[in-house]
Amino acid sequence: MKLALLPLTLHLMPGGKVPLRIFEPRYIRMVTEASRSGTGFGIGMLDELDEAGHSDLFMLGIRVNIIDFYTLEGGLLGITVEAMDRFRIRQLEREADGLLRAEVDLLDNWRSCMLSPTEQVLSDKLQEVFAEYPEMSELHPAPQWRDAAWVAQRWLEVLPLKSQLTQQLMAEDSCHRALGFLMSMLTSPSQPDYRH
Repeated sequence: MKLALLPLTLHLMPGGKVPLRIFEPRYIRMVTEASRSGTGFGIGMLDELDEAGHSDLFMLGIRVNIIDFYTLEGGLLGITVEAMDRFRIRQLEREADGLLRAEVDLLDNWRSCMLSPTEQVLSDKLQEVFAEYPEMSELHPAPQWRDAAWVAQRWLEVLPLKSQLTQQLMAEDSCHRALGFLMSMLTSPSQPDYRH
């Protein structure tokens, strides 16, 4: 599959939703193409900036569909996207206006499974985060609080983790490694600051 890429520093997992501001002509073209084709576009995930202000593109990204359009202040285009599938980039090309296009292999989504009684704390704490940040509840009106894969994916989106670590957990075939990591992190004495 071939997808246009929007490089961003955020990490998004299947089922995740995020509002985006689109203002560069190449990305307006990308959004127009994506809405016509029905295949969506890719978010290429960027590493943190180095000392020279550069950032590398990871080979693992996410295919998104546009679920809403709106006009923002100053006439900017606003869209809300929903993540559909993880992908691995096989080949990259840059078009004349700088738009990146990638040949990608789609990866299977994590299978749904129930949280164990011990892991229920992950859901409880995530519900506290949603209560503190109402915009997250608005984006996810039908949360799946008992689904281990859904809960783990939302945590990977909001925790301020190093990009390399998030990529490693995202690349797993199931949610189990992420659950183990989250359990060790969220039940430790020093609680992380959440960001969205």
